[in-house]
Amino acid sequence: MRLKNLAYAAAAVALLAGTAHADVLIGTAGPTSNAEALFGTTWQNGMELAVKQANAAGGVQGQKLVLVRDDDSGDPKQGTLIAQKHCDNAAMLGVVANFNSGVTIPSSDVYNRCGMPQVTNSSNPKVTKAGYKNLFRPIANDLSQGSAPAEYALTTLKAKKAAIVHDKQAFGQGVAEVFRDNFTKGGGTVTSFSGVAQTDVDFSALLATIRTENPDVIYFGGIMPAVGLFVKQARELGIKATFFGADSAFTPDFVSGAGPASEGAIVSFQAPPYDSSPALQKFAADYKAAFGEEPGPYSAYGYQEAAIIIEAMKKAPAPLTRAGIVAEIAKSDFDGILGHVAFAPNGELTKPFLFLYAVKDGKFALVK
Repeated sequence: MRLKNLAYAAAAVALLAGTAHADVLIGTAGPTSNAEALFGTTWQNGMELAVKQANAAGGVQGQKLVLVRDDDSGDPKQGTLIAQKHCDNAAMLGVVANFNSGVTIPSSDVYNRCGMPQVTNSSNPKVTKAGYKNLFRPIANDLSQGSAPAEYALTTLKAKKAAIVHDKQAFGQGVAEVFRDNFTKGGGTVTSFSGVAQTDVDFSALLATIRTENPDVIYFGGIMPAVGLFVKQARELGIKATFFGADSAFTPDFVSGAGPASEGAIVSFQAPPYDSSPALQKFAADYKAAFGEEPGPYSAYGYQEAAIIIEAMKKAPAPLTRAGIVAEIAKSDFDGILGHVAFAPNGELTKPFLFLYAVKDGKFALVK
């Protein structure tokens, strides 16, 4: 009887193990509990919607998809721990990770070692420099985020002088350096290039110096809430220069945090308005129906990034493997809700897209 019970137990364990791996897992890690929580949470919501719609259409190769959402708090150490956890889970066959460049750069090494298909939202050019064949970036990198504002400042605003500030992080310093290089290459003069701590809340000393430089434009490479505090304090000191910020400022929190000082500020962002195409209009309606609110700044990117993995899973040979999915992502060639998805050998989009918005009457309006 004892042997029979052991046999039943073993069978039960085997059955449970099979059930545990019946679902195909897609992982994601991003900031959902810090100052970037709006970005991270609504970004992951976009992925959730893609997964729900895929399951409603029958899943992938007869299997249900499950999105495993993790909070990395924008912390590189936490990001690498999550990456190892994802790698160790045999049912995890792809990840959308990470949101921040400073987290993606170290975590990508972990994901590469286990061959995990990794689709990232991070924009620092260094993200793809390692040449990992499992890493794909379906978003414009900092070369676009820094160059487009510099070109606009020179050609449209006819700016001659620029003061540049960054937060010493991979993303913020990266876009600031690209802005600097393109602004000077175009004939402009950089009056100062300054670094501040990401946690700084008082910029009065630096701004007092910048005021004496009398720049035409100020470019701030950094994330919220520092961006809003910086421009607010600049206006309080009487600085009239046109303010430029990167995509982290493309949020209602920037406008509410800076108040009237945000008016006229120009922010780069990788997506067009949600009402600019039928595909985006449908996405926005579906998102609101699913989550009871309007989509966030990166929700469409979360959706498209998850869709890239899902489309690859549909085409990969059975049984699904990480290597098979990587091979299919590399061959991506389809129209997503944000534009055409096709990758160069280095994992970059063949045709990245970027847009500039200005704050007008408390709202973001497309200017380019």
